[in-house]
Amino acid sequence: MSRNTIKLVSLNVNGMNNPVKRSKVLAKLKKEKVQVLFLQETHLPQQEHEKLKCFGFRNAFYSSYKTSQKRGVAILITNAVQFECHKEVRDKEGRYVLVKGKLQNKVMTLINVYAPPESTKCFFKTLFDIIALETEGILICGGDFNVVMNHNLDTTSLKKTKMHLTKFINTSVQEIGLIDVWTELHPLERDYTHYSAPHSVYSRIDYLLMNTGESHRITECKIRVADVSDHSAIS
Repeated sequence: MSRNTIKLVSLNVNGMNNPVKRSKVLAKLKKEKVQVLFLQETHLPQQEHEKLKCFGFRNAFYSSYKTSQKRGVAILITNAVQFECHKEVRDKEGRYVLVKGKLQNKVMTLINVYAPPESTKCFFKTLFDIIALETEGILICGGDFNVVMNHNLDTTSLKKTKMHLTKFINTSVQEIGLIDVWTELHPLERDYTHYSAPHSVYSRIDYLLMNTGESHRITECKIRVADVSDHSAIS
């Protein structure tokens, strides 16, 4: 991996309250030399999020939910890379955190999102307004949107649910000038990031988005095996 290449992984961990699971997840990702980590559904209160810094991520930015058994997002940047924070924006409901600054001397905006299943159009409008307002330099927005963006490719379900959100998100992504990184590199492939056992449905509901003008920087995008959560990581 060259000095100018950043390895980023986004993963819905489905809870990190268990110290054993917490150590297992972070040790695995550190072993893989992940430099920037987006975690969703951490289920951690503020003081537990702070403890994540002890795993080699002194730059840790997070949003906790008032009842810590739900939601929660964190952006962790390994000590192995240089990062200078210029601004942080935290949601008060544990649904997103935004941080911008210089990563390896490049101006970047990082946004980690967890959209609960009950999220409305209002939430996504607020999110995309913040992205449009706050983005500087290279933008990477990742996370679990709990919405399928292409019902023909991204789910095994025959039911087209949340179509109003699918349309709104796709329109907003285009208007702001973003790309879905996985689709950009794998336009005709089917792969999924989550399996719903009660419905026997596979879906791709976890995404990495990036500003169109920076797409030449992408070297690869993979959907990994779901081994530490009920979601697959994206890298």
